[in-house]
Amino acid sequence: MDGYAPRGDAPGLGITVDEAAVRAADRTGHGWRDPVWRHADGSFAEW
Repeated sequence: MDGYAPRGDAPGLGITVDEAAVRAADRTGHGWRDPVWRHADGSFAEW
């Protein structure tokens, strides 16, 4: 569509949240941790 998406007629973003999947993922948890960034000399770099 030439880089554009048509605007919807309904309110919201046009997505449906699967609440059961969200709740299952909440029970499972995750192991994600913030990355630690360092410069070549070993000094701390924040983003």
